[in-house]
Amino acid sequence: MKIIITGASGFVGTELIRQALRRPEVTSIIALSRKPVSAPADVSESDAARVKSVVINDYDAYPDDVKKEFVGASACIWTVAITFSGSKNYTLPELVRICQTSTLIGFRTMVEAQPTKPFRFLYVSGMHAERDQTKTPPFAPDYALLRVRRPKTEMLATLPCDN
Repeated sequence: MKIIITGASGFVGTELIRQALRRPEVTSIIALSRKPVSAPADVSESDAARVKSVVINDYDAYPDDVKKEFVGASACIWTVAITFSGSKNYTLPELVRICQTSTLIGFRTMVEAQPTKPFRFLYVSGMHAERDQTKTPPFAPDYALLRVRRPKTEMLATLPCDN
């Protein structure tokens, strides 16, 4: 199984790589990040060889060489986001771009790259994110709804019923 981990150089991404390497069914990991990613230091050379670092300058644009890496992927774990505490340093349009627009562009690009079916996309949304958009989250409701509303709705609408 080939998986894509976005935000692979971050805290969560690094641990996801470590955990994925413990699974023998994971044959290949595409570690997508804005800077080079190495396998965790505590893994064997053979496990480290399953990790391919793919550097991207912008999660809004995917060059052809990056798109080729998505072919045949079974899953993506998307960890790119702005934390609630960090969100105070960004304008609303920038938060929307990073937390929604970039996610959707990445998702569509992966789906168009002929992944395996079914293709699984795990969106790591953070604490207090509410999937049921009729409910108001108890903490930072605007931020929590921003992280989930549009990505969830548009991703579900994008996939054919058989995926």
